[in-house]
Amino acid sequence: MNHEQSDDPFHPVIVRSAAAQAADRIVAAIRDSRVARFERLPSERDLAQRLGVSRPTLREALAALELAGIVQSHHGRGTLVVASASRVANWGVEILPTQLFEARLAIEPQLAELAAAKCYPEDIEHLKTAARHLEEEFEATGQYESDLPVHRAIARAARNPILEHALEEALLHTESPRWVTLRSRALIPGHTREGHVDEVRRVIRHIENGEGKQAADVWRRHLLYFRDEMLTGLKERPLPPDAEVSG
Repeated sequence: MNHEQSDDPFHPVIVRSAAAQAADRIVAAIRDSRVARFERLPSERDLAQRLGVSRPTLREALAALELAGIVQSHHGRGTLVVASASRVANWGVEILPTQLFEARLAIEPQLAELAAAKCYPEDIEHLKTAARHLEEEFEATGQYESDLPVHRAIARAARNPILEHALEEALLHTESPRWVTLRSRALIPGHTREGHVDEVRRVIRHIENGEGKQAADVWRRHLLYFRDEMLTGLKERPLPPDAEVSG
């Protein structure tokens, strides 16, 4: 991502995380044609040592690169570069998957608690409608495309435009084709989706009953469960060869 140029030559330094810097190093190697498209990266242990980072930090970097369609991780077979040098010419890692979940975990439980505190009847009806559409889709197909309408309905019910806007800023990073593909893959097990639908039912019940703490707790667990499924899925359930890889 390119930052806006400043007229001040001494504008503030942007400090990047170790994971973002590790991802930058890998992309630089691809951009400079030192690692070719369809070439396999070194083993996780070797690559972490060469980059001077821990293995968890490297995994976070590789998760960001997979989310962007730069690499594909195949369980037991390592990580394959799938992007060309020209594709990564303007690369810059700014939002990592873990950072996105950190933001949502900071915002969404508070939105659920506020929605329960305010509990406007029209907002409860809007929330129930969003949930009903989700349940109907799940009952008809055994899955659902997205539960974001429910998340947005809770944000609306909180009646705090600043927090609602903050959530929308975070959700912008969940709309790419790549994120949609990864989300669908992470939620393959039927029990996972059924558990998510049940959490939606419970958070709405707590909001309608004015039980703010309980609503926040359910919504926090909902996000934590999804985070763990999605980030684990990055390593354990590789995409099929013909899957969409554009970021």
